Amino acid sequence: MMQRLPRRLRAAVLLAALALAVAACSGGGDDGGPDATATTAAAADRPSSPAKLTIETPRQGQTVDQDRAQLILALDGGKIVNQTTTRIQGDEGHIHLHVDGKLVDMNYGLRQRLPQLPPGQHVVQVEFVAADHAPFDPRVLTQAAFKVAG
Repeated sequence: MMQRLPRRLRAAVLLAALALAVAACSGGGDDGGPDATATTAAAADRPSSPAKLTIETPRQGQTVDQDRAQLILALDGGKIVNQTTTRIQGDEGHIHLHVDGKLVDMNYGLRQRLPQLPPGQHVVQVEFVAADHAPFDPRVLTQAAFKVAG
C-alpha cells in the first residue's frame, strides 16, 4: 500500500510512525527521562505573580438560599485583562472557575453567577492565571466549600 502513495506522502507517513515510536519508547514519569526534564523546564519558565485572590462570597461554610449563588472575588496585586496573549506578565491574567472539580468558566471579571447547583455541599475553586491561560508558579488559587439550601 505504501508503494501506491506519492513519495512526499510516504515520507510524511514514515516520519509520523518514527515520531510515534520514539514517543512510545521515551516513557515518562519520574524516571528522569526526557519527559521529566521537559516538565521541569516548563515549570521553571512560568512567571510568579504578586497577586492574591480571595473569595468574598460564597464564604467557606456559608449556606446560600438560591441555586445560582453570586460569586464575588477580590484580587490584590493583579489585574484582569481581556486579551489572551503569550506576552505574559506576573500581574495580568484571567480567572478560571471550577465548581465541584469541573472547569465551568474562564472569565474576565470578579463577579458572576455560579451555574445552577442542586441542594447540598459544593466546592468552588478559583484561579488567577496568566494571560496565556496557564497557571503562574506558584499558583494563585483559592477555594471555598459552601452549601446550597434545599
